[in-house]
Amino acid sequence: MRMLMVGAGSCQISGIKRLKAMGIEVVAADYNERTPGKEMADFAVLADAFDAGAIAKTAADYAVDGIMTMGTDQPVLSVMRSANALGLSASLSDETALWVTNKKYMKQRFTAFDIPTVPYQILTRPDEPIAIKGPYVTKPFDSQGQRGIFLLKEPGAVRSHFEKVLRYSREKEILIESFYPSDEVTVSGWVSDARVHVLTLTDRVTFDPEAHIGVCVAHEYPSIYAESHGEEILALTERICKVFGIEDGPIYFQMLIGSEGICVNEIACRLGGAYEDISIPWATGVDVLDLQIKTALGIKEAFSVLNPYCGSGLSLHVPKKYFSTQLFFCRPGKIEEMPTLESIEALPFVVSAGYNIKAGDDMESIENASQRVGFAVVVGASETEIQKNIDLFYEKMAIKNSQGENLVIKRHRNR
Repeated sequence: MRMLMVGAGSCQISGIKRLKAMGIEVVAADYNERTPGKEMADFAVLADAFDAGAIAKTAADYAVDGIMTMGTDQPVLSVMRSANALGLSASLSDETALWVTNKKYMKQRFTAFDIPTVPYQILTRPDEPIAIKGPYVTKPFDSQGQRGIFLLKEPGAVRSHFEKVLRYSREKEILIESFYPSDEVTVSGWVSDARVHVLTLTDRVTFDPEAHIGVCVAHEYPSIYAESHGEEILALTERICKVFGIEDGPIYFQMLIGSEGICVNEIACRLGGAYEDISIPWATGVDVLDLQIKTALGIKEAFSVLNPYCGSGLSLHVPKKYFSTQLFFCRPGKIEEMPTLESIEALPFVVSAGYNIKAGDDMESIENASQRVGFAVVVGASETEIQKNIDLFYEKMAIKNSQGENLVIKRHRNR
């Protein structure tokens, strides 16, 4: 069998490795000449992951049996449009795929079906009057990785940033939202025959929004909001799936919890970019990557819950396992020395780890999530133990410049 993987970066590597281990040939396609996934794949193709026509042509040229992506939002639209056009397995209709990848249509559907979200406005030109209260968050409709997202205090700043936001978009309009001081949680799950199975609820920890709004540095499980908001989150998740027509496949919903309650930030139909294909099986026993591959190949299996804390109507408040997916960054500087991956993964509390950089690379100032240096899924048997293990991880994770200074930005769980 042969699979087209749309995207060949760090978020797709584990999928490519799994496909190869299953004996499935891999065609890897993106707009880069060289990406890590292309070096592992059987066939490497230069095709824009955002271009459904180019993806469909690649799929037809290589006579693939399925098309998939993971860890990234925008290629989901190309995957579903291509699969539907070619008669391959697709978990979403073209219409639903557009709703869950374009923030304009996503927000409009939230409003039409009374899904709670922050006040927003679609800005068609920079001099248009702004009708919502500030501070403001600007977003492109169709970007990812926090590119083009700015926290701005005054309408004048929104106007001056209009063209900057559009640099990260194929659209001519931008989205502005009223900033909502809040904590963020991520709902990860699987939908099978229109039945929603929430698998994990994690706290999505980010940099200070004044510095780098929305740039994630960790996913913490279990969420501190599981007890107080778990049932409400589950009900809201099921409602979203119903009104968006999500009946099969992965879900990855981001919600904000603040003084005015829960607001839905964004939704996606993909495996998460915080290496959920590693953390979810460890925490729940559900192999979501296996499910994703089989779904893309049209292999239908009954969804089975292997862990008592998963499933439709699950108990979000009784997790027995703890993990922290560390998504770490560096200060600016040239990398001269870094620990081997083997030494990091040899730590007994690290399930998996990876780098996006190598010795000799120049680290620039952080602007968005694309500057992420690497990841590690750190686990523990208790809150106390996992905090200790995170500290031990950062003792080992020393990425140094020529002066011997450690460039890694360390953080603690801070629960």
